Amino acid sequence: MIDNNLDLNLLKLFVEIVEAKSLAEAARRTGMTRSNVSMRLKKLEKTLETQLFRRNTRSIELTQQGELLYEKSQKILEEIASVSSDIHHLSKSMKGYIRVRIPTGFGHLYLSDIFIDFIREYPEIDLKILINDRLDDLIESEVDFAIKITSNPNNEYVARKICDVQWCLSASPDYLKGNPVLLPSDLLHHKLVMPAAMGKNFFLKLVHERSLIRQRVSCSLQSGSYTFLLDAALKGVGITLLPRYAVHQELKQGKLVEVLEDYMPEGVGNAMYFLTIPNKFTTTATHQLMNFLQERIIALVDSWNHTTL
Repeated sequence: MIDNNLDLNLLKLFVEIVEAKSLAEAARRTGMTRSNVSMRLKKLEKTLETQLFRRNTRSIELTQQGELLYEKSQKILEEIASVSSDIHHLSKSMKGYIRVRIPTGFGHLYLSDIFIDFIREYPEIDLKILINDRLDDLIESEVDFAIKITSNPNNEYVARKICDVQWCLSASPDYLKGNPVLLPSDLLHHKLVMPAAMGKNFFLKLVHERSLIRQRVSCSLQSGSYTFLLDAALKGVGITLLPRYAVHQELKQGKLVEVLEDYMPEGVGNAMYFLTIPNKFTTTATHQLMNFLQERIIALVDSWNHTTL
């Protein structure tokens, strides 16, 4: 029974033998020994269960089966070379189709404009943007890379850090009127509006003058939606803990006031990463998009953070 798993290297050698018109010349061209060429030819004939050459001491001549294989092999190898060339050209060019998963809040607030600028600059690159906070299997969801805000990137993926993510405590001016927060311990006397992932009762970590402070707190309101928490803070429900990017505009407009400004609190995720599949080849177009995103994101972060990343 013929083995369907035909070795392309054997086909290449077969074509080389035909064009060299002798095993010795084929050996010279390929850098093999004559015995090695002969052994590989026998392996190919055994795989196909047919004789490809009529041999004598001075020459070799193709059999009818050999002529058919030579004709087909040339077409196969030419097609493979053409496909390889096309793939190489695509991987090195600013063309292609890139699929990206981005976080909901940051995606809606800032990434939409960046992606639009990118496709205007690179019109031959097509994008598919999935906006949600889940991190499904990147292979299963057919995503080329994801952007994730986390403190501990999943070790199943290759993580490339984009930037740090600063968090801040803030509240509406009306809520804080007559009841300022001067020390972390003052938080015990306030209503706290916090991300659900923090838990109801927990130790809030704050960095002050390079010292880590752990302040026990209890939440009055929790939600997994940063939009909901922001709205609650704007309406005077209490003090919220959100990424600086989520409250930047409200702080700038005076709708919110930063609480414990000299302290840097830790939130749910303290860095932003690109996540890719290990050993996955990344095209030039994908590299360009990741670099474009990182440059623009860092510029944004620098504009509203206390410190330069």
